[in-house]
Amino acid sequence: MPAFLSDATIRRFLRSRNWSTEQATKLLKETVRWRRQYRPESICWAKVSGKEQIKYFVYLLESLSMNSADEQEEHVTWLLDLRGWAISSTPLSTSRESMHIVQNYYPGMIAVAILSNTPRIFESFWKILKHFLEAKMNEKVKFVYTNNPESHKIVSEMFDMDRLETAFGGRNSITIDIDSYAERMRRSDLARGAQSMQMDINLVTGHH
Repeated sequence: MPAFLSDATIRRFLRSRNWSTEQATKLLKETVRWRRQYRPESICWAKVSGKEQIKYFVYLLESLSMNSADEQEEHVTWLLDLRGWAISSTPLSTSRESMHIVQNYYPGMIAVAILSNTPRIFESFWKILKHFLEAKMNEKVKFVYTNNPESHKIVSEMFDMDRLETAFGGRNSITIDIDSYAERMRRSDLARGAQSMQMDINLVTGHH
């Protein structure tokens, strides 16, 4: 908990509630209660799988929040390739819980969410899902399509097209190396654990 309750975290919560100390405090208390029960800091790469969507989502958010504690503004770009998506892929209950977690327990992190190549069936799903989004978060969601010139303009203004994957309209055809990615996440887990341990030591000894 000491590692989580940093100045950067408090700033994020304040920003997400337009610097209302009352609202930010209420949200932070709710988050602390959730963290004590869910224990997101204890989730590591070895404990998540593709079938545990919420757990994996929390793991990524926790890694981002703890490894970018010095970020002053919203800094996360969320890219989702929804080609071939079906309602069975992400049930409404799972999507709703995901939205609740990112908005209430990790506020002020998402700068923009890009939904790429959504099938027509997703439109009906989105009409329901967007009612669970705060107005500020709803404004951050952008729909892009690989073969759409307007979408290409939006994406090219945000990313280096030589590095962006082809799935999102970029020119990088290299597929992800899951072994390298897994190793990177394991190193991140070790660094996060060391940071948390140091915070606990400082708390006990009174050092800052």
